[in-house]
Amino acid sequence: MDRETAPPSRAEIEARIQRIGRYSRAVRLGLVIILSAFLLAVGIVLPANLDSPSQAIESILMPLTFVGLGTILYGIGMHLHLMHLNLVRQLQPEQRDE
Repeated sequence: MDRETAPPSRAEIEARIQRIGRYSRAVRLGLVIILSAFLLAVGIVLPANLDSPSQAIESILMPLTFVGLGTILYGIGMHLHLMHLNLVRQLQPEQRDE
């Protein structure tokens, strides 16, 4: 037996959308921190190790890995954010033309 529930009210939908914005900002902040650390590594650590190609590659490999992982996580976070907004849009009551 299917049990039908009442659709969420506009206030509930708006509250959900406001919470999503906070998580989206947290994901963006994490990406900014990772990119900042990468730029610091390229600007400070890499020039100090330019005398040897192997040292230069080794000094930049870990920050580059973090940037790649951070970008992947950012993409996943934004994908989930958009999926949730789509769900919220679908849950909104249909407005009928009068």
